Amino acid sequence: MSSRKLLALTGVVVALFAFIFFFERRMPTTSEREQKGDLYWEVPADRVESIRLDHGSESVELAKSGETWKLVKPETYPADANAVSDLASQLAGPKKPAGESQAEGNPEGYGLAKPSARATFAWTDPKKPGQKSSRTVEFGLDIPGTDLSAARIAGKSEILFVPASLASSVRKGADDFKSKDVFGGAPPLDVARIDVSRGRGRLVLAKKNGIWWIEQPISDLADREVADRLAGDLSSLRVTEFVPKAQAGDLPSLGLSPPIFRVTLSDARGGRNVLDLGSTRSDGNSVYASKQGQVFTVANSTVDDLSKEATAFRDKRLVRFERSDVSGIDIVSGPVRHAFARNQAGWSVDGRAVLASTADDLMTSLSDVASQSFLDDPTARALSERPAEWTITVKFTKGPGWTVKLLPFRGDFAATVANRPGAFLVAKDAADRLRESIEKAAAPPVTSAPATPKPTR
Repeated sequence: MSSRKLLALTGVVVALFAFIFFFERRMPTTSEREQKGDLYWEVPADRVESIRLDHGSESVELAKSGETWKLVKPETYPADANAVSDLASQLAGPKKPAGESQAEGNPEGYGLAKPSARATFAWTDPKKPGQKSSRTVEFGLDIPGTDLSAARIAGKSEILFVPASLASSVRKGADDFKSKDVFGGAPPLDVARIDVSRGRGRLVLAKKNGIWWIEQPISDLADREVADRLAGDLSSLRVTEFVPKAQAGDLPSLGLSPPIFRVTLSDARGGRNVLDLGSTRSDGNSVYASKQGQVFTVANSTVDDLSKEATAFRDKRLVRFERSDVSGIDIVSGPVRHAFARNQAGWSVDGRAVLASTADDLMTSLSDVASQSFLDDPTARALSERPAEWTITVKFTKGPGWTVKLLPFRGDFAATVANRPGAFLVAKDAADRLRESIEKAAAPPVTSAPATPKPTR
């Protein structure tokens, strides 16, 4: 083969590769084209930046900031991302029904002489980000016996037959585009503080180093499961219905001025969200609520948790800790003392190395001890004057640790815990299991006796 032919073939291969790389791989596949169908026009849906809907005397305006949609008219409020994105996608590429095409016709016959709704959307060109384009679509009658509606581009005479779902979305009111996530749908793990004002009382739960605490009306360790559930229920709270403006203006009649409950959720970065809760609605299933000037209803199950006394949030477990924070455990039982310590080499007890699993089992036993009930203050004061039968001190790498004292009490055991109020009733079998776990962890390893040598003849 001559060098000229070789160069020509090489050029063809390079051109084919360039076509595939730069053009064909970006073209929709056959299945994608079939799924999308024929469109009247196609605009990149992710480039749509604003939408205005006009129907009757109502105007709804939606604007995109970054990746977030907001309702800006008739009022400012977070928008339902799914609802707006779906509308933007339908406007950006309205489907053309099979066998139908745009046609000339009498606008009055299709309800387009006086359109029932208009949608104006604006977008930017991916190739020219600074250039903004817009289009207004007018909607007329729904076509009987079909799932189509008559429409046309403003200023043009051709009649289009678009999906009725698009026309229905354009005719929606502002409430249909408002976000129903009361707190933005924040994950429960983002909640670092819950502040509930209720009449003259107040309940405050705060997370410190990953552990929930009650700060008001008492200072005590909070039940992690209960606090996490409350944080999850609040952060995922959803609007059941937006209250009409005529009714929303009378806040006192809805129990919102002053509110029965004021809930403030704070995240680890200091962001705050405030929600007011009022009276129970006549249906008995929801309560009135207010946030950012919006009045709506939410399920009344949330109020049940907020109405509970602080005792319901106290942790029945004696202590809580992150195992990685523990630097040592000291145990005193009469004359017997054991000191578990962790350093770079690992865990040791009384200066003797032990397996990490041994220390882990001991920490599990400590964190699993739960009280049967809380003892009243007079009993707790009387117990504080009696010597403990055994004392357990959990040390941390940073900050104060836990000191637990146990002593016999009415056939069971009573426990007091440093930095926790009152005292706790611990079942005897639970205390016995903890004692057995301590003895097992502190016991020296069993060494087998040396084999007895056989006598020689």
